[in-house]
Order: sequence, then C-alpha cells, then structure tokens
Amino acid sequence: MRCPEYLSPTSVDLFFKDRTEFYLRYMADKRPPRIPQTKPMSVGSAFDAYVKAYIDKMLFGGRPEFEFEALFEAQVEAHNRDWAREAGEHAFECYKASGALADLMIELGHATHEPRLESTVRDTVVIVGPTGEKVEITLLGKPDLYFIIGDAHLLNDWKVNGFCGKRATSPKPHYIMVRGDWGRGNGNPHKDAQLMTISNINVNVATTLEQIYESWARQLYIYARVLGEDSGSKFIAGIEQLACKPTAEKDKPNIRVASFRSRISAEYQKKIDEQLIIVWTAVKTGHIFIEMSEEENKARCEQLDNYHEAFEGDEDDPKKKRHNEWFREITREPSNF
Repeated sequence: MRCPEYLSPTSVDLFFKDRTEFYLRYMADKRPPRIPQTKPMSVGSAFDAYVKAYIDKMLFGGRPEFEFEALFEAQVEAHNRDWAREAGEHAFECYKASGALADLMIELGHATHEPRLESTVRDTVVIVGPTGEKVEITLLGKPDLYFIIGDAHLLNDWKVNGFCGKRATSPKPHYIMVRGDWGRGNGNPHKDAQLMTISNINVNVATTLEQIYESWARQLYIYARVLGEDSGSKFIAGIEQLACKPTAEKDKPNIRVASFRSRISAEYQKKIDEQLIIVWTAVKTGHIFIEMSEEENKARCEQLDNYHEAFEGDEDDPKKKRHNEWFREITREPSNF
C-alpha cells in the first residue's frame, strides 16, 4: 500500500465522494491506468492557459513560464490539444467580451502586494481538531490567483461548466454580477445578494461560499491554508463561473459569466479542518474504508490491489484496448474538479 505525501482539494473531495476510487488513484500498490483527460476537463485547462497568459502579460509583461504555449502544453493532454486550443480560445474570448475580465483587472489594479498567479504551493500546516488536538498535515494546492488589497485577501478560481453539455448550464445563485445575452438578470447581482464594498471589492455578505457550492468552498479553503491563511480567516473567496449553453454552431456555446465574491464561514472552515484530519489519519494508518472494521478494510484494500489485472494485456491489440476502455468507463468515472 502506498502512502500519499500530501493532500490536495481533489483528493479530499474524492475521499468523501468515492472511497474506492480514492484508494485506486492514490494508494493501490499497482494502480490501474490513469483516466485520460476528458474534453470538459481540457477546455477548462485551455481556458486557464489563455486567461493566465493574458493577465501575466498585462501585469508583468509576459514571463516565460506564463506564456500561453507553456501553460497549454503543461495542462492539456496531447490527445485533446487540437480541439481544446480552439474551444479554450472561444471560452476566453466570451469571458473577455462579457466585461468580467476587465472588472477583474480593475480589482487587480488596486492590489497592494504583487499578485500571485498559477503556482504549485506545498506546505505542512497545523490543523486543530475538535478536541483541541494539533495535527501536522501536508497540503498541496494550485491556486489560480491570489492578491491582497489592504486588509482584504482574495483567492480567485475559474470554472468552465457545461461547455460540452447538451442543455444550458445555469450559473450558481448569489453571484455579485452575471453577464451574458441569455437568461435573466444580466448586468445585475443575484436577487438575494447583498453587496458590501471591502477594500474596493464587492462582496456578497448575505451568504457564504459553502452555502453556494460546498466543493468550491472546500477547494478555496485548502488553497488559503497552504498560502498561509489561518483557520477562521476572513479572506474573500472568488469564483468566475463560465456557464455554457449549446448553440447550432458546434463547440461554440453561448456563455454567461457569473462572478462570486463571498466569505467562507469560520464554522465551515472548522468542518474542513476536521475532514482533513479524518483523511490524513486514514492515509497514514491505511484504514481508508473508515466505515469498516480493520479486518474488512484490509481485505477490501487487498482486493483493490489486484484491480490492475483487469487492465493487463497488449494495448496494441484493438480488442483488448476496447475492453480496457469499456471496463475503465463503467468502473472508474473521471472526476472533474
């Protein structure tokens, strides 16, 4: 059994979503083949490359590590690149045309410290448990954007949702602004949002990010901890959601952009701390299936260690390759975080 060296938002999410897939992906001695990047995943990664290359050029003149091609090839797998290059560019141009990018650049213009773009950050942090115990946990995150305006710390992440969908994807509620030419309320905040300006940032103080979408809150809180924010911190969690609606023109959906700026409650931050301790304890002890006894957990892990045998064989054999792809599809669903 392998033991992960760190936890990431993706691994923590997967632990509570699908324990079997968590074990296969992170702990099995003989791991089955990695699930290939899907089209929805690749368009999000391609959009990331476009928007970060643009921001870096505007702020820093275009550093080599943030050039589009460098980011694109690092984030988009080869089998998707031809498609994702055009799809990601379409998403970026829609984002830019909506005015959301211009508003983000205005926020960045108020930054009192140098903004941090895409960076892999790894650190060991002290998590305090519900009974006061202190646990050292190594976390890894890849925050999209982090900047400071006075006393306000803002973490921002981009999401591209429904690009390959067959029906419209609606934005999550409680945004501070939505922009587009379909749907209701364009050019306005959500009807239930209550905006307060904090250090030149409009923040929805009527609700918290975990009430909008829990997975977003967990992700950004883990990013915040690895960036040095303490539990209970009042940092601002920002999401730029690109919500897509299919059109008659293939691979060019109509896109609305919903911008979110909210807090994450101290109570929810404590909940994530408790979840981090549960996952870290499980990987360190090997007791992954926490609902099982130690004996049942051991038997289940041994069973999954042999899972790779279903994929063994000559991948050049078309029949075997089709079988492997079919088996992977029905037993291991890709997770798009």
